[in-house]
Amino acid sequence: MTSSLPTKRLIGIFGGTFDPVHQGHLACARYVLTHCDLDALQLMPCHLPPHRASPGVSAIQRVEMLKLAITGEPKMQLQTLELQRHTPSYTADSLALLKHAMPDTTLAFVIGMDSLAYFKQWHQWQHILTLSHLIVCRRPGYSSEKGDTPTLLAKYGADISALRTADNGKIIMLNNPEFSASATAIRHALAQKKQNITELSPAVLNYIQQQQLYQS
Repeated sequence: MTSSLPTKRLIGIFGGTFDPVHQGHLACARYVLTHCDLDALQLMPCHLPPHRASPGVSAIQRVEMLKLAITGEPKMQLQTLELQRHTPSYTADSLALLKHAMPDTTLAFVIGMDSLAYFKQWHQWQHILTLSHLIVCRRPGYSSEKGDTPTLLAKYGADISALRTADNGKIIMLNNPEFSASATAIRHALAQKKQNITELSPAVLNYIQQQQLYQS
Protein backbone atom coordinates (compact mmCIF):
# COMPACT_ATOMS: atom_id res chain seq x y z
CA MET A 1 0.00 0.00 0.00
CA THR A 2 1.42 3.36 -1.02
CA SER A 3 0.64 6.78 0.44
CA SER A 4 1.10 10.07 -1.31
CA LEU A 5 2.86 12.99 0.29
CA PRO A 6 0.54 15.65 1.70
CA THR A 7 -0.17 18.48 -0.70
CA LYS A 8 1.18 21.86 0.37
CA ARG A 9 -1.43 24.47 1.18
CA LEU A 10 -1.96 27.02 -1.58
CA ILE A 11 -2.75 30.49 -0.25
CA GLY A 12 -3.55 33.48 -2.41
CA ILE A 13 -2.54 36.99 -1.33
CA PHE A 14 -4.71 39.79 -2.72
CA GLY A 15 -3.13 43.17 -1.94
CA GLY A 16 -4.50 46.65 -2.43
CA THR A 17 -5.61 49.82 -0.76
CA PHE A 18 -9.28 48.69 -0.66
CA ASP A 19 -10.29 52.35 -0.44
CA PRO A 20 -13.09 51.29 -0.22
CA VAL A 21 -13.45 47.55 -0.80
CA HIS A 22 -16.14 47.06 -3.47
CA GLN A 23 -18.05 44.38 -5.33
CA GLY A 24 -15.39 44.22 -8.06
CA HIS A 25 -12.78 43.21 -5.47
CA LEU A 26 -15.10 40.55 -4.06
CA ALA A 27 -16.12 39.18 -7.45
CA CYS A 28 -12.47 38.90 -8.48
CA ALA A 29 -11.61 37.21 -5.16
CA ARG A 30 -14.40 34.66 -5.59
CA TYR A 31 -13.32 33.93 -9.16
CA VAL A 32 -9.70 33.38 -8.13
CA LEU A 33 -10.70 31.11 -5.24
CA THR A 34 -12.91 28.98 -7.45
CA HIS A 35 -10.83 28.72 -10.61
CA CYS A 36 -7.44 28.33 -8.91
CA ASP A 37 -8.73 25.98 -6.21
CA LEU A 38 -7.03 27.94 -3.45
CA ASP A 39 -7.18 26.76 0.15
CA ALA A 40 -7.67 30.38 1.21
CA LEU A 41 -7.33 33.93 -0.08
CA GLN A 42 -5.91 36.58 2.22
CA LEU A 43 -6.90 40.18 1.49
CA MET A 44 -3.97 42.36 2.49
CA PRO A 45 -4.64 46.12 2.75
CA CYS A 46 -1.49 48.20 2.40
CA HIS A 47 -0.56 50.97 4.81
CA LEU A 48 1.49 53.39 2.75
CA PRO A 49 1.21 52.34 -0.90
CA PRO A 50 4.42 53.36 -2.70
CA HIS A 51 2.77 53.99 -6.08
CA ARG A 52 -0.15 56.24 -5.14
CA ALA A 53 -1.33 58.84 -2.64
CA SER A 54 -2.28 57.74 0.85
CA PRO A 55 -5.85 56.48 1.20
CA GLY A 56 -8.63 58.88 2.15
CA VAL A 57 -9.63 57.04 5.32
CA SER A 58 -7.72 55.47 8.19
CA ALA A 59 -6.23 52.00 8.07
CA ILE A 60 -8.56 50.93 10.90
CA GLN A 61 -11.60 52.02 8.89
CA ARG A 62 -10.43 50.16 5.78
CA VAL A 63 -9.95 47.04 7.92
CA GLU A 64 -13.45 47.36 9.33
CA MET A 65 -14.90 47.64 5.82
CA LEU A 66 -12.97 44.54 4.74
CA LYS A 67 -14.22 42.60 7.75
CA LEU A 68 -17.80 43.49 6.83
CA ALA A 69 -17.25 42.67 3.16
CA ILE A 70 -15.86 39.17 3.74
CA THR A 71 -18.39 38.11 6.36
CA GLY A 72 -19.95 34.92 5.03
CA GLU A 73 -16.93 34.18 2.80
CA PRO A 74 -15.25 31.29 4.66
CA LYS A 75 -12.17 31.07 2.42
CA MET A 76 -11.44 34.81 2.53
CA GLN A 77 -9.22 36.04 5.34
CA LEU A 78 -7.94 39.42 6.47
CA GLN A 79 -4.15 39.81 6.47
CA THR A 80 -3.03 42.93 8.36
CA LEU A 81 0.73 42.44 8.01
CA GLU A 82 1.33 45.63 6.05
CA LEU A 83 -0.69 47.77 8.46
CA GLN A 84 1.84 46.97 11.18
CA ARG A 85 4.57 48.75 9.20
CA HIS A 86 5.48 52.42 9.24
CA THR A 87 7.27 52.46 5.90
CA PRO A 88 6.00 52.07 2.32
CA SER A 89 4.54 48.66 1.56
CA TYR A 90 6.65 46.68 -0.91
CA THR A 91 5.28 43.37 -2.10
CA ALA A 92 8.68 41.65 -2.01
CA ASP A 93 9.16 42.50 1.67
CA SER A 94 5.65 41.43 2.62
CA LEU A 95 5.85 38.12 0.77
CA ALA A 96 9.20 37.38 2.41
CA LEU A 97 7.62 37.85 5.84
CA LEU A 98 4.62 35.72 4.92
CA LYS A 99 6.85 32.96 3.52
CA HIS A 100 8.87 32.98 6.74
CA ALA A 101 5.64 32.66 8.76
CA MET A 102 4.25 29.93 6.46
CA PRO A 103 7.31 28.02 5.16
CA ASP A 104 5.34 24.96 4.09
CA THR A 105 2.76 26.95 2.12
CA THR A 106 2.80 27.86 -1.56
CA LEU A 107 1.95 31.54 -2.03
CA ALA A 108 0.24 33.08 -5.05
CA PHE A 109 0.08 36.87 -5.31
CA VAL A 110 -2.98 38.22 -7.13
CA ILE A 111 -2.57 41.25 -9.42
CA GLY A 112 -4.41 42.81 -12.35
CA MET A 113 -3.34 42.81 -15.98
CA ASP A 114 -2.61 46.54 -15.60
CA SER A 115 0.03 45.79 -12.94
CA LEU A 116 1.66 43.01 -14.96
CA ALA A 117 2.26 45.48 -17.81
CA TYR A 118 4.79 47.36 -15.65
CA PHE A 119 5.77 44.55 -13.26
CA LYS A 120 9.49 44.92 -14.05
CA GLN A 121 9.33 48.37 -12.43
CA TRP A 122 8.27 46.85 -9.10
CA HIS A 123 10.75 46.80 -6.25
CA GLN A 124 12.75 43.53 -6.46
CA TRP A 125 10.34 41.99 -8.96
CA GLN A 126 12.57 38.96 -9.56
CA HIS A 127 12.61 38.26 -5.82
CA ILE A 128 8.81 38.26 -5.79
CA LEU A 129 8.86 35.34 -8.23
CA THR A 130 11.21 33.37 -5.96
CA LEU A 131 8.69 33.72 -3.14
CA SER A 132 5.38 33.17 -4.91
CA HIS A 133 3.47 32.63 -8.11
CA LEU A 134 1.54 35.46 -9.77
CA ILE A 135 -2.16 35.10 -10.55
CA VAL A 136 -3.16 37.75 -13.08
CA CYS A 137 -6.76 38.92 -13.51
CA ARG A 138 -8.02 40.65 -16.64
CA ARG A 139 -8.73 44.37 -16.37
CA PRO A 140 -10.70 46.57 -18.79
CA GLY A 141 -8.47 48.19 -21.40
CA TYR A 142 -5.41 45.98 -20.83
CA SER A 143 -4.25 43.07 -22.95
CA SER A 144 -1.46 40.51 -22.82
CA GLU A 145 0.35 42.47 -25.55
CA LYS A 146 1.09 45.56 -23.45
CA GLY A 147 4.24 46.59 -21.62
CA ASP A 148 6.22 43.90 -19.81
CA THR A 149 3.50 41.27 -20.22
CA PRO A 150 4.71 39.47 -23.40
CA THR A 151 8.30 38.93 -22.20
CA LEU A 152 7.17 37.90 -18.71
CA LEU A 153 4.69 35.36 -20.07
CA ALA A 154 7.28 33.96 -22.49
CA LYS A 155 9.58 33.15 -19.57
CA TYR A 156 7.24 32.49 -16.63
CA GLY A 157 3.81 31.78 -18.13
CA ALA A 158 2.11 28.53 -17.11
CA ASP A 159 -1.31 26.98 -16.69
CA ILE A 160 -3.26 26.70 -13.44
CA SER A 161 -1.91 23.23 -12.62
CA ALA A 162 1.52 24.80 -12.00
CA LEU A 163 0.18 26.42 -8.84
CA ARG A 164 0.26 22.98 -7.22
CA THR A 165 3.22 21.41 -9.01
CA ALA A 166 5.74 24.26 -8.61
CA ASP A 167 6.68 26.13 -5.44
CA ASN A 168 6.98 29.59 -7.04
CA GLY A 169 7.91 31.50 -10.16
CA LYS A 170 4.91 30.87 -12.43
CA ILE A 171 2.57 33.47 -13.92
CA ILE A 172 -1.02 32.31 -14.37
CA MET A 173 -3.38 34.31 -16.58
CA LEU A 174 -7.09 34.09 -15.74
CA ASN A 175 -9.95 34.62 -18.15
CA ASN A 176 -12.14 36.28 -15.53
CA PRO A 177 -14.99 38.66 -16.33
CA GLU A 178 -13.76 42.26 -16.49
CA PHE A 179 -15.25 43.92 -13.43
CA SER A 180 -15.72 47.60 -14.11
CA ALA A 181 -16.21 48.86 -10.55
CA SER A 182 -13.83 51.74 -9.81
CA ALA A 183 -12.87 52.88 -6.32
CA THR A 184 -12.25 56.39 -7.69
CA ALA A 185 -15.77 56.58 -9.14
CA ILE A 186 -17.23 55.17 -5.91
CA ARG A 187 -15.42 57.79 -3.81
CA HIS A 188 -16.75 60.49 -6.15
CA ALA A 189 -20.32 59.18 -5.75
CA LEU A 190 -19.93 59.08 -1.96
CA ALA A 191 -18.62 62.66 -1.94
CA GLN A 192 -21.81 63.66 -3.76
CA LYS A 193 -23.77 61.88 -0.99
CA LYS A 194 -25.41 59.42 -3.35
CA GLN A 195 -27.39 56.88 -1.35
CA ASN A 196 -27.78 53.80 -3.56
CA ILE A 197 -24.31 52.71 -4.66
CA THR A 198 -24.67 49.15 -5.90
CA GLU A 199 -20.91 48.68 -6.32
CA LEU A 200 -20.68 48.48 -2.50
CA SER A 201 -22.09 45.72 -0.35
CA PRO A 202 -24.97 46.97 1.84
CA ALA A 203 -22.94 46.41 5.02
CA VAL A 204 -19.97 48.41 3.73
CA LEU A 205 -22.17 51.23 2.41
CA ASN A 206 -23.99 51.41 5.76
CA TYR A 207 -20.65 51.63 7.60
CA ILE A 208 -19.41 54.39 5.29
CA GLN A 209 -22.59 56.39 5.80
CA GLN A 210 -22.53 55.91 9.58
CA GLN A 211 -18.89 57.03 9.76
CA GLN A 212 -19.45 59.81 7.21
CA LEU A 213 -16.45 58.71 5.16
CA TYR A 214 -15.37 60.14 1.79
CA GLN A 215 -17.43 63.29 2.37
CA SER A 216 -14.83 65.80 1.22
